[in-house]
Amino acid sequence: MQAEILRKSPMKARSCVLAALMSMAALMYADTAHAQFDLSGNWVGESSEDPLEHTAGGYPDMFAGVPLNQNGREAGLTAPGDEMQELNRQCEPWPAHYLLNGPWGGRFAAVRDQAGHVIAWTLSSPAYDRLPMTIWMDGRAVPSALSLHTYAGYSVGRWDGDTLVVTTSLLKDGYLMDNGVPSSNQETDTFFFTRYGDEMTIMLVVDDPVYLEAPFVSARTMKLVSGLSDVDDPILYCMPAETIEGFTDGYHSAIELPPKEASQQTYLEGIYQLPPVATLGGAQTMYPEFAKRLVGYKPPACKLYCAQNRRVPQNAISR
Repeated sequence: MQAEILRKSPMKARSCVLAALMSMAALMYADTAHAQFDLSGNWVGESSEDPLEHTAGGYPDMFAGVPLNQNGREAGLTAPGDEMQELNRQCEPWPAHYLLNGPWGGRFAAVRDQAGHVIAWTLSSPAYDRLPMTIWMDGRAVPSALSLHTYAGYSVGRWDGDTLVVTTSLLKDGYLMDNGVPSSNQETDTFFFTRYGDEMTIMLVVDDPVYLEAPFVSARTMKLVSGLSDVDDPILYCMPAETIEGFTDGYHSAIELPPKEASQQTYLEGIYQLPPVATLGGAQTMYPEFAKRLVGYKPPACKLYCAQNRRVPQNAISR
């Protein structure tokens, strides 16, 4: 029957064939376009943005610019500084957002099916404190929220122009920053990877309904390297170490209840000399307009960690 219709309607037959060929060409072009944005290779951190977070870590209770809600603020102020000295936590990784605020880069590699199509990207890590990620590109559904939560999470990706957009969920709870800013197992991370030659910009948007009242945004630049690098040869393994005498016994952590005044005063008066309203976080502290609320504030004389005595790096003071 179909053959008879096509025989009697040659123009219609040619139109159908042409439409099929155009569809195939479009699919081939789409796959080729995706291949143009090849992320493969070893990437290391290049930018000097937020050097304190990428090295020694933030000052205690330094929450300015972080959109903490009341739960997040209280959890941050009571975070025990010696928790990582506990024997069962010394080798504990960070959640996936550590790619942005940690010192390590990683290796991107494509996973292909038998036809050569990219079905996933893997992002490895040279250190124990960030687990490798698998970014699924084949359109599979995210498992149930009741599924196993891990530090790597579950990631699905899609191309938006020349940017790989990755959504990571099913994460274990941990810390957003190592000065006590918390992250919950309800967190969702959205990564935006964009390559420019041998450089890649990464933007991260963190949504956490438990601890944040607004999305938290950060960014970082990485550089493509050739030959052996820290990414090829892992340089940081974790072996539980002896506990520090007088600091922790390896099994318990000391928790201080808010407001943790000594720590707050060191930070407020000694480093940035800002009033508490500017340092305890919240969405309002993320925007330049917030500075108008500080008009008329007269900072006290610097007593500790001042620029003139060089007791802390200058870049840590001028962030």
